[in-house]
Amino acid sequence: MNWYLSCIALFIPVVLSGLLVFAIKITDTRLKLILSFSGAYILALSLLHLLPELYEGENPEKIGIYILAGFFVQLLLEYFSSGIEHGHAHIHTHTKKIPFSILAGLFIHSMLEGMPISQKIQHVHEGSILNFSDSLVVGIILHNIPISIAFMSMMLHMGMKKNSAIGLLILFALMAPLGCFISQIMNWSGVEGFEKYLKIALALVIGIFLHISTTIMFESSEKNHKYQLSKILSIIVGAAVAWGLS
Repeated sequence: MNWYLSCIALFIPVVLSGLLVFAIKITDTRLKLILSFSGAYILALSLLHLLPELYEGENPEKIGIYILAGFFVQLLLEYFSSGIEHGHAHIHTHTKKIPFSILAGLFIHSMLEGMPISQKIQHVHEGSILNFSDSLVVGIILHNIPISIAFMSMMLHMGMKKNSAIGLLILFALMAPLGCFISQIMNWSGVEGFEKYLKIALALVIGIFLHISTTIMFESSEKNHKYQLSKILSIIVGAAVAWGLS
């Protein structure tokens, strides 16, 4: 799809899923299952589709450094965001204002994810249903849907006014499209080495995906064995869907 359609696709599902909190009660158990599915999806997407693409014609050592950098960038962002990227945010405040550090960490995280999206990488590998850029867009959407639910739930739990919470949700939903738009401006401007920039941005995002997905899937779960089985099944389904689309 075109870059502007990618931006729309990144924006609308995130807003709608956040607003879903007003219509449907989403329990912690259900949210964890959604997170497990999305975590497995982006892990499988990274291993089956993004990494093979990234290593084509590139110096493996340099690529590995950028992926590792993305991993540690996410580690740093979570220091500020309190881990809301994988559905957990522990706010120790008696005010109805969300800490700026959480907003900054979450918004930067989302903007970085949108930056590798470009019409420069629209090709389709043999046997793939989606082209490369679209598969990345789908991965980001599935990753951001549970984040938007957790983000909205957290704001309402803090007692924030409905309109204020929706406003922050919209800002969050705009971050990934903003990252995509920044890259598009660089492309229009004829920035030297733009394709190399896309490779570096993609490597950083893969590192972020690897951190997020492994944290989601391997963090301690409930002692309820039925829930553990549900989590395993959601992980299998998420990985299978990514494999089927890639």
